[in-house]
Amino acid sequence: MIIATDFDGTLHFPIPGKRGIGRPNTPLIQKLIELRANNNDVILWTCREGDNLDEAVQWCKAHGLEFDAVNDNIP
Repeated sequence: MIIATDFDGTLHFPIPGKRGIGRPNTPLIQKLIELRANNNDVILWTCREGDNLDEAVQWCKAHGLEFDAVNDNIP
């Protein structure tokens, strides 16, 4: 199975009135980690690019979530 997820408002919840990445959606993050551990592919599909995209990928990695592709399809 291939699962694609957005970042802003999905993997993290923005904090009203504050800039940057908000609090993690821990149940979703844990589920995606579990799915990936069970041989499913997980894609980060977001409108972020450049440094903002790098920040999102590193934030996910710090929360234990890595991706099989970022803003790209899996062949």
